[in-house]
Amino acid sequence: MIAFRFVFFVMSFTLIGCASINDMGDNFKDLVYGNPKESYIVQPGDSVWSIGIKLEIDPQLIILRNNLKKPYVIYPNQRLEFSFTKRLPVEITETRIKWHPPLTSNAQAEKQGRYWLKYLQPKGQSIHSISEGKVVVSGPDIPGYGNLVMISHPSGYLSLYAHCDKIFVKQGDQVSRGMIIANVGNSESSSSMLRFQVRKNGKPLNNSLLEFHL
Repeated sequence: MIAFRFVFFVMSFTLIGCASINDMGDNFKDLVYGNPKESYIVQPGDSVWSIGIKLEIDPQLIILRNNLKKPYVIYPNQRLEFSFTKRLPVEITETRIKWHPPLTSNAQAEKQGRYWLKYLQPKGQSIHSISEGKVVVSGPDIPGYGNLVMISHPSGYLSLYAHCDKIFVKQGDQVSRGMIIANVGNSESSSSMLRFQVRKNGKPLNNSLLEFHL
């Protein structure tokens, strides 16, 4: 058994390559034990999208696994099953897509942890969609994010734009790359800012992987 675990660890290390030690450890545990989150009891105020953010699970998998129909209404105390939504290994060969910048001024982003970018900018500055996609959240639907826009992009990507002021798109709208979707604001924030994140298959992408180009 000890020999098997050692060989398995070496194989995992080879696959993970240049990933961080923390990511390697997390994914090694997931490969051996699987994701322990097999179900979830819906709390007041939850939505499919807020649960996906909180548990790092692809919202589309929640929808499919639980046979949810549009508009994907869920109820407090409802049990959602995630039995096949295991966390994915780190994708070392992740393609570095050149996204449209969420702000087109000379705004410099501050890294907030490994997964968020924070732009401290004046209220009212235009926020742009980083790529074509479909709006899945528009408004103060998820506590802690203020007025939030969330856009679903091809290949399992999601982009999040938090603490907006005015929002110019609604749920279900199709948006194009570079389209103005909202203004910078300070909703549920102590100062005017845009907090921004990209996810793939429900898992946040390390902000060092993000590249922007007009």
